[in-house]
Amino acid sequence: MTRGKKWFALSLLQLVIVVPVATVAMGAFAAENALHPRTDAIPPVCPCVAHVRCRSVETLAPDGTRLKAWYYEPDNPNGGAVLMLHGVGGNRTDVVALGTVFEKEGYSVLTPDLRGHGETTGLVTYGVNEAQDVRAWADWLLKQPHVDRLNGFGASLGASVLLASLQTETRFRAVIAESAYSDFPAIAKERTHRSLPVPAKYLSGLFVQGGLIWTNLRYGINLANASAVDGIRATHTPVLLAHGLADNLTSPDNSRALAAANPAMTQLWLMPNAGHANLWATSREAFETRVLSFLAQPGHGK
Repeated sequence: MTRGKKWFALSLLQLVIVVPVATVAMGAFAAENALHPRTDAIPPVCPCVAHVRCRSVETLAPDGTRLKAWYYEPDNPNGGAVLMLHGVGGNRTDVVALGTVFEKEGYSVLTPDLRGHGETTGLVTYGVNEAQDVRAWADWLLKQPHVDRLNGFGASLGASVLLASLQTETRFRAVIAESAYSDFPAIAKERTHRSLPVPAKYLSGLFVQGGLIWTNLRYGINLANASAVDGIRATHTPVLLAHGLADNLTSPDNSRALAAANPAMTQLWLMPNAGHANLWATSREAFETRVLSFLAQPGHGK
């Protein structure tokens, strides 16, 4: 073998070894950040509004994780409750203001911290383990006085967690999912592709696959199973899929795909000029009219 051929063969061998190792390493770094997002502290007391009582509550997930939340009870409950779930990197405080929309209509509102957020411990698994947390909170809510109907609202991660839980949780009367992603691998690839410089964008799928491999090997968690589309495909619960057409974090194509998975049980609402998980901020009147009328439909939440 000539010197040039030896150099080429050695370079090719290094490429074959280095690229997969580097891909898994970068995927592992991204996975660790995804599993342990930074989150803000929780205030010592829950903020209350007029004619609503609030208290701190907790329950246990089947795996022993201690789940924390605030529970809001209106003076004149209508018998319905709304489980409200925040997005990644947030906590229960993110949905408190929006909760007043439901409380004014007589709904009791529960605002938990998702796993790995606020005062709830554990890893963020994007629906793999959070689905059991949804069932635990559903159990808790349906044991409360004046609650006999369960509804759900989620934004971003919270929306996809709610939808993933529908594979086994059948007690929701209605679910509103804003800015949901269809499954974890898809949104991880979408956001990785968007964040990489142009020459490296073609590697986004490899980075995501490296992160999935790392998470499975290190923690025994298969994030490929975090699938909102599987949950919505299996459900008989009415679902309103709300998405801003100007969302540059989670493409509206995610909600389109979710709606296509179960057209009989879904309504798709795409709002022009709205960004990621901010439909209420974009147009309060339109948002409140749409979601409250959705819950009030016969057989739904009210």
